[in-house]
Amino acid sequence: MNLLTNKRGQVHTLEALLAVAVVFAALLLTKPTYISYNNLNDYEVLYAVGLNTLTHLDKNGDLGRLIGERNWTEIASRLSIMLPLGVSFNLTVYDEESNMLNDRPVSSGMTDSRCIVSIQYILVDRSTFHFYIVKLQLAWMK
Repeated sequence: MNLLTNKRGQVHTLEALLAVAVVFAALLLTKPTYISYNNLNDYEVLYAVGLNTLTHLDKNGDLGRLIGERNWTEIASRLSIMLPLGVSFNLTVYDEESNMLNDRPVSSGMTDSRCIVSIQYILVDRSTFHFYIVKLQLAWMK
């Protein structure tokens, strides 16, 4: 009787190992799905996505604060999280006298595409009342 219960435990262990192998194989063999648009609405979609992203980042004054702190890494991180897969970005920030503020690129990679949208967004750092012009370029990655 003891041998039968011992064999059932071995079968359950084999089932668990097989299930783990199937899950890991599924994770390794799948690739991310990229969104792709190939019509005239590409510009409208990218513009809407970019403007919504900038508006959401500036919702509580976070974007102006991060620009005031010159925290380009955090801005790039937030943009890459908020933008959908398959969209690359390039961000440039200017002050009210049109001087470029970011001393290094704030981008997610290449924006080499036939559909590039440029969005200009004006914001104010609420703590220091400095005006900034944010230029966000978006493109579909190919």
